[in-house]
Amino acid sequence: MTTTPSTPTESALIDAAQFARLLSVSKPTIWRLKEAGKLPQEIALTSQVIRWRREVVMKWIDAGCPFNERNINEQGTAGRILPQTS
Repeated sequence: MTTTPSTPTESALIDAAQFARLLSVSKPTIWRLKEAGKLPQEIALTSQVIRWRREVVMKWIDAGCPFNERNINEQGTAGRILPQTS
């Protein structure tokens, strides 16, 4: 049994523009965060086409946008890329 997106127009993969809208940031910010290794692992469909798994991104956002394990700051502690809102 395969899982389908919750709406017909919702894809299992999202592009940088969709990711930016989810975080309320610009596309250039998404690319900077990607280059800094602060986003979930991307999928390179080609050298010019990058996507992220929607399910992984949504879980990452629900977890508070933590750094990946590969992104540890100089003090050796994990952080968050976006400030917590109260």
